[in-house]
Amino acid sequence: MKGKGTWKIKGLTIFLVLLVIVVAVFATFSEYFIDYQWFGELGYREVFFKKLFTQIKFFIPSLVVSFVIFYVFLKSINAHSIKKTGAILSSQEARTRNKIFVIVSALISLILSIAFVSEVWYDFLIFMNRTPFNLKDPIFGHDIGFYIFTLPFLNKLYGFLIGIVVLFAIITVVFNAIMLVTPKQQDAGMEEGHNIRRIKAMSYKEVLKAAWKQLSVLGGIFFLLLALGFYLRSFELLYSTRGAAFGAGYADIHVSLPFYYVYIGISIITAVSFMISYKGKKPKLAIFGPLLLVAAIVLSGIVYTSVQNLIVTPNESAKEEKYIQHNIDYTNYAYGLDKVEVKEFSLAQNLTRKDIDDNFVTIENIPVNDYKPAKDIYNQIQGLKSYYQFNDIDIDRYMINGTYRQVFISARELHSENLPKQEAGNSVSWINRYLNYTHGYGIAMSPVNEVTSSGQPKLFIRDMPVVSDVDVKLERPQIYFGELTKDYVIVNTREMEFDYPSSSGDVENTYEGTGGIRLTLPNRLMLALVKGKMNFLLSQDISSDSRILLNRNILERVNKIAPFLAYDEDPYIVVSEGKLYWIIDSYTLSSKYPYSQSISKNSTTNYIRNSVKVVIDAYNGNTDFYIADESDPIIKTYANVFKTLFKPLSSMPEDLRAHLRYPQTLFDIQAEIYTKYHIKDAKEFYNKSDVWDIATQIYGVSGTTTETMEVESSYLIMKLPDSDKEEFILMVPYTPQGKNNMIAWFAVKNDGENYGQLKLYTFPPGKIVEGPMQIEGIISQDVAIGNAINLLQSGGNSQVIRGNMLIIPVEDSILYVEPIYLRASNASALPELKKVIVFYKNQVVMEDSLEKSLARIFPAEKAEVPETPEKPGTQQPPATGGEVATGTIAELIRRANDVFNQAQEAQRAGNWALYGEKINELKAILESLNSSTPNVQ
Repeated sequence: MKGKGTWKIKGLTIFLVLLVIVVAVFATFSEYFIDYQWFGELGYREVFFKKLFTQIKFFIPSLVVSFVIFYVFLKSINAHSIKKTGAILSSQEARTRNKIFVIVSALISLILSIAFVSEVWYDFLIFMNRTPFNLKDPIFGHDIGFYIFTLPFLNKLYGFLIGIVVLFAIITVVFNAIMLVTPKQQDAGMEEGHNIRRIKAMSYKEVLKAAWKQLSVLGGIFFLLLALGFYLRSFELLYSTRGAAFGAGYADIHVSLPFYYVYIGISIITAVSFMISYKGKKPKLAIFGPLLLVAAIVLSGIVYTSVQNLIVTPNESAKEEKYIQHNIDYTNYAYGLDKVEVKEFSLAQNLTRKDIDDNFVTIENIPVNDYKPAKDIYNQIQGLKSYYQFNDIDIDRYMINGTYRQVFISARELHSENLPKQEAGNSVSWINRYLNYTHGYGIAMSPVNEVTSSGQPKLFIRDMPVVSDVDVKLERPQIYFGELTKDYVIVNTREMEFDYPSSSGDVENTYEGTGGIRLTLPNRLMLALVKGKMNFLLSQDISSDSRILLNRNILERVNKIAPFLAYDEDPYIVVSEGKLYWIIDSYTLSSKYPYSQSISKNSTTNYIRNSVKVVIDAYNGNTDFYIADESDPIIKTYANVFKTLFKPLSSMPEDLRAHLRYPQTLFDIQAEIYTKYHIKDAKEFYNKSDVWDIATQIYGVSGTTTETMEVESSYLIMKLPDSDKEEFILMVPYTPQGKNNMIAWFAVKNDGENYGQLKLYTFPPGKIVEGPMQIEGIISQDVAIGNAINLLQSGGNSQVIRGNMLIIPVEDSILYVEPIYLRASNASALPELKKVIVFYKNQVVMEDSLEKSLARIFPAEKAEVPETPEKPGTQQPPATGGEVATGTIAELIRRANDVFNQAQEAQRAGNWALYGEKINELKAILESLNSSTPNVQ
């Protein structure tokens, strides 16, 4: 009975183990097959299979070849050891050893093949499809593509070969160590059909002699490979950090490089000596080679240090000049800065009211609204429900009612963590999370320069259902794919989808798009295993018409499709033809560009291109990759590998192309690199006499937590000095290193055929131009502005926030604009635009709006009125000047009201000194008004 019970337990255990294995295998297959369908849904099956087929092509041959090599090697060292030691094995022992050799060879070759395929498949594809840069490095004369495409593949191949040789050596040592403790057997005779043996221990000398012959061959191969390794490492000198600039310097070329050739020679000689010692000839010569190589490496360090200290350092500028020039040239190539067009900005500072009026498009698009507080405002006034959230504020431009306008725009996404929860368990139900609340809804859009009476952004597009006050219409507001979407959702179920809330009850919706994988019974079974949710099988709301939308987070989505690209962390939403689309900027990167300075101390990347624009349909999830920079050899190589992934930019719909932006991430990197690399002369670069900084500004709460920070690059609509129309540009100002005066400004165009044109506008030599920090100082020292700011935050219940300093080129002059916000002290308060400061030509003013500030600096010009002769005996009333005179009087009245209000605020605050000043100012205005008003008879 016990035996039967034991067999039952064993049988049950075996069954359960097999069941677990089957389920695990099926789950793995299920995940793979779901991915296959997902890639097929998007039209990227070729991308899905590329990795698999390439790995299979590598894996099977590498597995077979490595198994044969290891098996033959084990058999050979076994035969060699038996021969040298005189060991005698029985047929059973020989079969046992052979089985061990087969198992060991199979395991090692399997592990190596998996590792090899995992590491090398991608580099192999890149190597086989490489595209030349048509630019050679200045030292070895190789095309740059050799360093980016070929060298990484050769280095990985070299690493694997070295590893295999070392593994062979370890196996050899272990095998012969085992032989040391294995008895030597000799036949002593026969007795009744059985072998009778005498046992005699092997001598160490026999084993060591056998091991040495085996290791000598491996040593020869190892040092031949080492010679190859030194050859490959010689190219790494082009990334040296030991000289006066990044890249190979004088000592690297004149000391390190020759010594690499010495290392190669010694390695080859050592390899030959090992081969010779295989036959027992001059074994000491094989030992001498490695010692000589170590001595050469030590000697190279001594010589390098001596040359650097005794020859280079005392004459560094002259000795390193050529190599510094290489660094300048190739860094500019790597970041596309060799194409910067440099022009002088005359800075006449002679603006008139007519210039302001003629440049009304530029003036009307000055972004006095700051995108940072705008995000909080959007969430509070347009979030509407806790489960809706605006993730960030995007900056774009649209033709609105026939006018080119810069706007803030943001998507109202569904934040699943804040969905309505069940009373029991305080968690979101499965139906709510995956079937009911499936999408976000609509956008909010506001111009960058208009506010409401309360100082908040004026909304062009708002609310649910969507209300648009302009001619930008949104017909498909549902957002199924976005930045905040994390969970999968199931659509076209028997459960209606929540669309948006309304005063008369929730509005519901059914998905009408093309996205998603159909939930057939096999798919439901596989998803239940992959997602760990039995509801896929048990839910009666799901039918064969239902679809599951997977990978809805747009950054995760593009990374799954094309993980070899780098993606900007700031996707932006676009309204086009009544639908919503996401645009993501994608980059090709490399850390192997010779002589190019890296992006930062924390990054090795030293080459970047914005080569791809990715467009994602927010409703259907269609994801299209468009090549934006056809001159980039890296993206050409990727396009050769993945034939169906990329599309030409010309095939992008024209309306979407109009919203392409030059990415701020790339521009900021270029602007930072250019602070030094605008210097094109090696000696001047070495002396660092003309290094620049990104200009700084004061940003934050006035008088308390104000902080100094770099001026953020800004998207602006303006007419550049050499243009005849306004364009969407991205710009940033420069100051000399350690100084606050502005020396230049850097810009890039975003529109049409001019997209990507980099411009640097420098100021005339010797002319001092105020930088943002200097303007901040002038603002802080202005008594009237200071008193007004104190009044705004009087009582300690409000905080004054100084916004971004904006540098606005108009004609051949510069305006400085800084918005001032007021926020109540409580955490939920919204910042409101209260004042706008404008500085121009030593004059600083602060008014309630940009228009009012500009009007004070550039008042409306009075029209000339012909004189009318007085009649005898009558007093001629002063000419009113028609509309212009009326406008001037209106301006005086407005100013009188403003000053009167300021006087009242000063009185309430107990600031009697300011109160007196305002009363005197009001008196002067009233007197001016009285003299401007004609006498009435």
